[in-house]
Amino acid sequence: MLAALLVAACNVSAQRKALEHNVYVSAGLFIDRNAGDTGNGLSVRLGYGLDIRLSQKLSVMPGIAVRGVIESPFESWDGADDDIFTFLDIPVIARYHLDSGKGGWVFGLGPVLSFCVDNDTYYIDAGPDPLTDKTKIKPFDLGLQPSVAYKLGRFTLGVDARIGLLNVKRTHGLTTGTQHLHDLTATVAFRF
Repeated sequence: MLAALLVAACNVSAQRKALEHNVYVSAGLFIDRNAGDTGNGLSVRLGYGLDIRLSQKLSVMPGIAVRGVIESPFESWDGADDDIFTFLDIPVIARYHLDSGKGGWVFGLGPVLSFCVDNDTYYIDAGPDPLTDKTKIKPFDLGLQPSVAYKLGRFTLGVDARIGLLNVKRTHGLTTGTQHLHDLTATVAFRF
């Protein structure tokens, strides 16, 4: 798919810039929906995307990002078992541009493949438990990323969401329930 997009990008008119590099940082709300209970925390992401113009209004931006999430980052409870995960995200976002020159709105939507590269483990404070030290989530998640942004010169300011579509809870045959991970973040990108 990426090869087909690159070939399409090479066919774009030479009158406009067909490839645009984006380095971005995002921070905001992490939402951990675990078996009907919702935990909130912090999500931070650092990434790169290559915006490939298919026409004046349409582009596709594949990318790669490292995302860290932590539940309850600013408070501590005795015996608490807050979730802390690190992911390698691979988004492929279709984008619609309402820009004129160096400024304007950009709307995006696309899938995000997420690979857990640092998994948290269960910690049960109340005596020995067979779940203690077992990983909490599955190694792969699929998400949907809607976004809206505004271009200002070489910078882009926006809001992204990541909606976790899969049940990532790892039960180890010892527990039940579901767990979906979501983010809502503010994003600043530098384009070159």
